[in-house]
Amino acid sequence: MPPIDDATRPRVAGSVELEPRQRAAGAHLRMVHDHFRHQLETLTRAVEDLQEGAGGVEAVRAGVHELAPSLTAQQVAGLCGQVCRFLTMHHSIEDQNLFPAVATMDRYAPVAARLAEEHLVVHAHLERVDDLAVAVRADPGRVPELVVAVAELRADLESHFAYEETEMTEPLGLLGLGI
Repeated sequence: MPPIDDATRPRVAGSVELEPRQRAAGAHLRMVHDHFRHQLETLTRAVEDLQEGAGGVEAVRAGVHELAPSLTAQQVAGLCGQVCRFLTMHHSIEDQNLFPAVATMDRYAPVAARLAEEHLVVHAHLERVDDLAVAVRADPGRVPELVVAVAELRADLESHFAYEETEMTEPLGLLGLGI
């Protein structure tokens, strides 16, 4: 899967001066993303530990699942789909509520459309990471694939977050939308 191409993203931020209260939704969005960033660090460490032989497949899968609230090792085994549900919930709120509202503002419509497209890329990454974490149980020789998949997930998700935080603060503030 090709990485998200930053050069093709529509850019409109910086054309409107927002009042501090109008920046609140953008700040809240950044806090939500910061939680995901922390969990991506956990996932990266788990994959690195697996590659070095210090961790196990369950640690990697736990890293994926910890994109939702922190879980104990006992809870992780049965919650393989939780990360997809949590991110899907976050992205569904944006896709169903925020982006359509933002798209009513012609200037920001291309940004909303692009962000919705990027959600599909992110979910494909998550599915690939989880599939590989399961596959590594049967074939430890696939650990290098998993390491690459996690690095690609992290790069695209962090890029997506940064773009969304930059480009969505203005329309969220102008429309008075919260997340």
